[in-house]
Amino acid sequence: MIAIIPATPYDLQRLTELEEQLFSSDRISRRQFRYLLTRANSIVVKAESVETLLGYMVLLKRKNSRNLRIYSIGVASHARNQGMAGKLLNYVEEMARHHQRNRLILEVCIHNESAIRLYKNVGFIEYDRKTNYYEDGCTALLLHKIIPLSETMR
Repeated sequence: MIAIIPATPYDLQRLTELEEQLFSSDRISRRQFRYLLTRANSIVVKAESVETLLGYMVLLKRKNSRNLRIYSIGVASHARNQGMAGKLLNYVEEMARHHQRNRLILEVCIHNESAIRLYKNVGFIEYDRKTNYYEDGCTALLLHKIIPLSETMR
């Protein structure tokens, strides 16, 4: 059974370790994770099964904005190709509705073909690009997805 639930400061060590395993640059540091978990205008969710961290997603919100930004998503290597990223993205759509946000936005390296394919398959559309966006100089594709809100939330 996989649970996708909000992360807590108790998860700090596991989140940091997973981040270090997954990324060689543009990493979220332990200090940044602590801030995101405790004080930032953010939501950090985790996917886990029997106390094993399978993945996470960091979402950023701004006051007076209808956007919810997917700041980071990571899936453990042993949980890949099992639909975990898709499950996290489905969860974030529900979070967007709950927080009355009608647009998800994110950036992805132009060379990350598997992530781009995933995002486009679930309905994200490219709306811009930023050159030299990442530490390694990679261009970022800016993607967004409109989330229809229910009539009671408008």
